[in-house]
Amino acid sequence: MAVRPYIETDFQAVCRIYLDAKRDELAFERGDFLITPLDQDAVIRAAFKESAVLVFESDEVLGFSATFDGQLRALFVHSSARGRGAGGALLNAVLAEAPQGISLNVAKSNEGARRFYEEHGFAAVGEIVRQYGGYDVAYLQMRRESM
Repeated sequence: MAVRPYIETDFQAVCRIYLDAKRDELAFERGDFLITPLDQDAVIRAAFKESAVLVFESDEVLGFSATFDGQLRALFVHSSARGRGAGGALLNAVLAEAPQGISLNVAKSNEGARRFYEEHGFAAVGEIVRQYGGYDVAYLQMRRESM
């Protein structure tokens, strides 16, 4: 098991993880979300390409993180691998590279993810509403200062 930099051959695994985890991220929202796959979402794919991406690998890629300019844009772990340390390992690797601290947005309805970030020292600093698939989604803005 290891966290390592993303390479282009990881893209299909990352797309699989994104589709699986994005459904779970929005599972507690009102609305019938049609999740657009990463490779078909021009805006998300462009943000992914400009980000520093790490993957968690244990025989296969099971999770990934994407950061850009002090913001954690994504931290997704496939549902089959959750609860086994992949998310924590990715987050710790991101934090090690973030001397100024890091911020993120987490779906307000996703209590499991909110708890995960709180357990890792993040605190809510605001709220924002974004659109996904034509629906409003409330997000908590969270921040963790460097240690």
